[in-house]
Amino acid sequence: MNMKVLSIEDVIPESNIVVFSPHFDDFLFMLGGYVSELKRFDLLNTKSFHILILFSRSNYQAGSGDKNFDVSLERVKFATGNRLLEDQECIDEILGKSNYRYELAGENECFTRGKHMANSEMEFPHGMFDDFNELDTAIFERMKSRIKFWSAFSDTALVFPLAFKEHIDHFIVREAAVEVAKDSGAHAKASFYFQEDKPYGGITTEEEAARTENFITEHKLESRTYRYDPESMINLAFKHYTSQVEEVYKTGIRNRAAALQELMKSDCACDRIYKYNSGQTK
Repeated sequence: MNMKVLSIEDVIPESNIVVFSPHFDDFLFMLGGYVSELKRFDLLNTKSFHILILFSRSNYQAGSGDKNFDVSLERVKFATGNRLLEDQECIDEILGKSNYRYELAGENECFTRGKHMANSEMEFPHGMFDDFNELDTAIFERMKSRIKFWSAFSDTALVFPLAFKEHIDHFIVREAAVEVAKDSGAHAKASFYFQEDKPYGGITTEEEAARTENFITEHKLESRTYRYDPESMINLAFKHYTSQVEEVYKTGIRNRAAALQELMKSDCACDRIYKYNSGQTK
């Protein structure tokens, strides 16, 4: 494991960054800290961002109870419209209008697929391969096709969630990505990265953290740690994502930033991304 805190320009050397964001808030909760550091050092203009919102048909609104199991078209229109506008307002502030490309994949989000809440202080559905139904399997195959398409581009970083706590949508994206990475090997022109996703990393149980560590070890992921300001991320989240955030987000973001700071013996809070190194054996 790399135990050095890297300069922000060394974290993702590729010029083009394609972010596989499961939901409308995940660009901020994955790479918001990275982008803020690029801006702090006047390096944002060295990167080109393409953001794919994967599960973009949503019926979720935080704290709305049984309405999150309403799969009617009217509910999906309402929730998706709110979340889309919140996301674009936030990313406009982070990256600047017209400074990024934005794409909706149109997959049905977890609750529109009938998933149930996990036993957690945070509203989300847990799920791994054993929990897949036919809909999940079909999405998994389509996800691999999308990722394979982007893997052919050189000077390109593909960024996926690490899937702490195995939110089923994040898990689908992560596992599709690592399968494509293994199958492509050294033939992939793009680089594969797995960013710690927030707020999950700071509220994991020991069992969940162990499963994530096993994933990192199994796939020999190289950690790349960088400084960032978690309070800036929290402020952006609670300013823009008013229909999505819960108080526990603050706890998760702060806990993980502090844990990495202590681990790295840094004078500043930290975030972490992992690189998959091509050419590994299957």
